[in-house]
Amino acid sequence: MARKPRIEFPGAVYHVIIRGNNRQKILTDNEDYRNFLKLLKLYMEKFQFVLYAYVLMPNHVHILAETGSIPLSRIMQALQFNYTQKFNRRHKRVGHLFQGRYKAILCQKDTYLLELIRYIVLNPVRAHLVKKPTDWCWSSFYDLLRLRGEHIVSAEAVLGLFGKSPSAAVRSLQKYINDGLTGEHNESYYKLKDQRILGEAEFAEEIIKATISAADDFEYYNMSIDDAVALVAKHMGIGAERIKTITRERLAAKARGLVAYICKVFGGRKACETGKYFARSDAIISRMIRQIEFEKNGNEEIKKLIKKIELEIQANYRPLLVREIKVK
Repeated sequence: MARKPRIEFPGAVYHVIIRGNNRQKILTDNEDYRNFLKLLKLYMEKFQFVLYAYVLMPNHVHILAETGSIPLSRIMQALQFNYTQKFNRRHKRVGHLFQGRYKAILCQKDTYLLELIRYIVLNPVRAHLVKKPTDWCWSSFYDLLRLRGEHIVSAEAVLGLFGKSPSAAVRSLQKYINDGLTGEHNESYYKLKDQRILGEAEFAEEIIKATISAADDFEYYNMSIDDAVALVAKHMGIGAERIKTITRERLAAKARGLVAYICKVFGGRKACETGKYFARSDAIISRMIRQIEFEKNGNEEIKKLIKKIELEIQANYRPLLVREIKVK
């Protein structure tokens, strides 16, 4: 069965779960945990999303966030790509760190937000890593109690759910979290509709209808042809000037074809634009693109190369079109 597309719109609340590839550890020591939190804070500030809760575990991470104008896919690509780069350099390894696509559950905010905050911060207790949530220092609960020294979580937004004064809100939050230690795990909170939505039937139906109406939307990125040349040059290990040359050298010609493909698929550029850049006809550029498309289906090396470039584009370039799904 094909995976259903992400549902993305400003103001959406997601429970995100990131797992290690083949269940491997993605956080091996305190330095890894600190590096992940630094990146999480960096992108929270850069992309202006609300972070309600998080917990970092050895082989997976839970994040509860509300997006603004920047879609979740852009945020997660940046976070995962840059953490993987940092992790691989530090541990002298190569290859994938995370298990395929992250899981993103769209949540009905007014009904499920508080319970999800509690569920997420109690994960280390339920996993028998600690006896009390305050014993696990890599969570938003530890953060909110000011045990870390600085806030990574969106403290005002979270504490505002529990009281008007900060001190009263912290006490109320502590009681709410601790009450979850004695209560039974409520499975009804985690039964999804349409595989992607946690919410009441009316909410899910409205979201699905809005998603269908926006299904033809496509995101391109604010990248120039020069950007595409630089990316291809970097990943193919060839100088940018060799790609721009008018000679028919085989490696440079393949690189130009890849640039044309990247410009079309991720930049939304027509063959005539790329052709003008390379001083080639539309027909030649179109033929180059078709050749890359053909090779991508049968050449594993080309397929992996395109995937690496795609991940870097998603991590470092802003989408030109963000689907807006309005829910009443």
